Amino acid sequence: MVCRPISIKATNEHCSAAKDATDEEKQRLSEKFAVHRRLVPLVAQSEDELSLNAASAPPSNLIVHEAITRYSAEALYETYPYGSKWQRTREEARRLVARCIGAEEPSTVAFTRDTTEGLGLFIRSFRFERGDNVVIVDTEHPNMVYGFLALRDAAGLEVRQVPTVAEAERAGRVDAIDADALRPYVDGRTRAIGISSMSFDSGQRHDVAGICAAFRPRGIHVLADLTQHVGFAPLDVRAMGISAGAFSLHKGLNCPTGLGALYISPAAFAELGDPTPPIVSMAAARNIREDLLVRGDEPVDFFPDARRFEHANMSLVAVTAAEAFVRFYLEVLGPADVEAHLYGLTSALARESERLGIPVVGPGQRDRRAPHICVLGVDPGEWGPYLKEISGLKVTVNRLGVRVSFGFYSSMEDVRRFVQVLERGISRGFSVRC
Repeated sequence: MVCRPISIKATNEHCSAAKDATDEEKQRLSEKFAVHRRLVPLVAQSEDELSLNAASAPPSNLIVHEAITRYSAEALYETYPYGSKWQRTREEARRLVARCIGAEEPSTVAFTRDTTEGLGLFIRSFRFERGDNVVIVDTEHPNMVYGFLALRDAAGLEVRQVPTVAEAERAGRVDAIDADALRPYVDGRTRAIGISSMSFDSGQRHDVAGICAAFRPRGIHVLADLTQHVGFAPLDVRAMGISAGAFSLHKGLNCPTGLGALYISPAAFAELGDPTPPIVSMAAARNIREDLLVRGDEPVDFFPDARRFEHANMSLVAVTAAEAFVRFYLEVLGPADVEAHLYGLTSALARESERLGIPVVGPGQRDRRAPHICVLGVDPGEWGPYLKEISGLKVTVNRLGVRVSFGFYSSMEDVRRFVQVLERGISRGFSVRC
């Protein structure tokens, strides 16, 4: 067997991260999230279920179920189930999402179908000139990469991918990206940098604030994929300094698929020069008439903010679920407590992996890693089939090894049970070091 070189040993950095909390704090978090685990029947009521795949999609919960059920029940007796009541729910959801990410105003947030649509809307708002370039990392999520690559021929855009894979293989470690890593690829024709605040595959927590501080004053926009950040940790887009950020609500915010959000900062919006949406809905225009007649000689009075990118017929069922769960996340779970709870779980798994001799991929320092993701650097070709055979176990096997990702409903008992899975694999003779 040829071992995969992208791996690092589990270091004391992972172990020390867990010591940040006092014993009393650990106990408080354990008791708090044990109660909330009961809201997720799949994991709370099944001894066989081991759902460790929150970075892909978490199991649903009773908060969302109740919201959807209520919407369906009330819609049965509404002559117009998409009327003013549900429009108010949409605006309340927008307010809560804006609060969740630390946005300036709710109007800086547009609801989209998913992250892809949000990224694409912002990317297509640029007036690129032939010879302009954008900078992204070679391990960036495909939704970001393809959004820019699609403009190579049409706009003459150069897409510069910062190479990191080869160096990671040489050094034996995957690390987070900062401004210094990007600097050699940025020049006077760079219009934008695209980067995830937390990486989907190896869980780096990139220094987006530092990147913005270095390059936004030069007029370079920073577009962030926030999908692995929102709902897993506190977020302040103003402090981060990004031009725009897109995210889906079906991961950290536990909503049904089919709803995302796009944030555009007021400063970036002004710099774009009154951008025209790539697809224009009547919801984008402030001067839409009540009789819905549009005169061809009248100007289109777009909303002066992110709302111009919104479509009229969004999923109000998903919006209703979002309003319920985002409120629960902010006011009951608490973003800081969720983050601390998740860091405790990933740190515990890293320590146990080190004990077994299994390397952990990605940074060890807390401020350079996502709280909910831990990637074990085992051979995916060897371990993947074994893990897929285990009934009820849900993890992601990727190019780096096995990605374990926790949600608010996860527990130390889940860690213990997964370590037993690893121990059984080792007893079968599967290799643990590359």
